[in-house]
Amino acid sequence: MSDAMRVQSFSELLGSILQEYEHNESIFGIHRSLFYVPKNESPYATEMFGSHLATPIGPAAGPHTQLARNIICAWLSGGRFIELKTVQIMDELEIPRPCIDMEDEGYNVEWSQELKLDQSLNEYVHAWVLIHVLRRLLGFEGEVPFGTIFNMSIGYDLKGIKSPPMTRFMDRLDDASAKINEIKMILKRQFPQFADIKIPPRLTNSVTLSTMHGCPPDEIEQIARYLLEERGLNTLVKLNPTLLGKETVMRILHDDLEFTEIQIPDAVFANDLQYDRAVELIKTLKRTAAKRGLYFGAKLSNTLAMANNKETLPGKEMYMSGRALYPITMTLFDKIMRQFNGDLNVSYAGGADALNVTTLLVAGAHPVTTVSDLLKPGGYSRLL
Repeated sequence: MSDAMRVQSFSELLGSILQEYEHNESIFGIHRSLFYVPKNESPYATEMFGSHLATPIGPAAGPHTQLARNIICAWLSGGRFIELKTVQIMDELEIPRPCIDMEDEGYNVEWSQELKLDQSLNEYVHAWVLIHVLRRLLGFEGEVPFGTIFNMSIGYDLKGIKSPPMTRFMDRLDDASAKINEIKMILKRQFPQFADIKIPPRLTNSVTLSTMHGCPPDEIEQIARYLLEERGLNTLVKLNPTLLGKETVMRILHDDLEFTEIQIPDAVFANDLQYDRAVELIKTLKRTAAKRGLYFGAKLSNTLAMANNKETLPGKEMYMSGRALYPITMTLFDKIMRQFNGDLNVSYAGGADALNVTTLLVAGAHPVTTVSDLLKPGGYSRLL
């Protein structure tokens, strides 16, 4: 089996969807009995970034939001907040294999897109158009609001984010008219039953900023201010679980959870953003966003860097996610919400699953996204 991702044309994607649905009543292997059916009076429906959000859950930036077909699978299973795979200026990376270990808690050594920037853009536009097509195919069009939000995710430093390829990428997500018009011509020629569907050219008005472990605090602030002030984007800044400090993190892992084999070098904590500076950063960016009538919030949390002691994955360092991260991120969530007396928007990702999502929503997380749980048996249907 090849370890390289293969993208498909829009015609191939829609053609395979229609054929499979007609013959098997399934799409990409998910049977229609497992499709999420939206309702007008959903108890969890809300608004975010000025748009209706049918469910405040979805896939976090990761392997489930890189290809159009994966985004569609998440959407069919009820994910309506789609955090697109993080992209960066370096788009010809050699990803080590294997790059993910999901035996129990999660570990990975991959951190960015495996596609070229133009390919990533095409996948996101294909998914956006296909969702509009599927609303008609499945009978949702005209019955319930669109209710889906695409959230751009970018990294990892100011120079890369402001580079011409990255600014062009962001510009084209802001206005994908050219690409959508090409697809409309395909619909007109090959799938005329969908040719009159109205497809908004703007895929997103929001962004989640992901920075490298150890990124200087001033640079994080500069990037976020650029996204708010110059790009006019509703902005979430992803924070690291190391904000709790080594003593607290290791106590949770070793004493509370008995993950005694996990070791985290001191440098991981020393080089990352510190808690007091993070509080100052959040206060500054909240004021910046408020002046412009934009949304600002924190994304809790990033993965946790640690020593690679399992030897399942290549390299000396790996990043932990999943159920071992959950109590750490929840502790940080509690601490930071108390710090701001509840007055902070928080997008949650850190061990979220079907068993704790209600707790997270009640605690004020909005939205809740997941990656590790979807890599386990049941896949996308674990969103239901």
